[in-house]
Amino acid sequence: MANEVETFLTENNVPFESYEFPWAMEEDVARLKAEELAIPEEQIFKTLVLKGNKTGTTIALIPLSAHLDYKKTAKATGNRKVGFPPMDYVMTATGYPHGANTPIGIHMHHPEYPIVFDESIREFSEILVSSGEIGHSVKLAVEDLLHLINPMVTDILSDK
Repeated sequence: MANEVETFLTENNVPFESYEFPWAMEEDVARLKAEELAIPEEQIFKTLVLKGNKTGTTIALIPLSAHLDYKKTAKATGNRKVGFPPMDYVMTATGYPHGANTPIGIHMHHPEYPIVFDESIREFSEILVSSGEIGHSVKLAVEDLLHLINPMVTDILSDK
């Protein structure tokens, strides 16, 4: 059965492929076991929910194995600083539990939130992003995702 993100993609004629990831709870956080799938990890992107001092809730999309640079992200989104809010804030602000945040679903429900994708997304023709449920993702064309959400695309990765 399709979830709301998959239904939205279908209604907007955006081709996608559904994926189910094995996952496990680690210290009250759902962690994907991406290594168990035959998909290059760099093609899987994670959705980070941040809180900016000026914009409030701010969304960042970066490769699963990458690390966010707070200063670059703050500058790109017009904040002086950004950081990770408490887990309960994430659920309240997005409607998704930690580990299930999706740029598509968040944009559907909160188009006012600033969304920034790391520029490395342009290295791929297709990527996987969460579809709003823990362990569920969709693979879709990068150009379709960019067209659907119209995020800011810039360098927000840590050099570490």
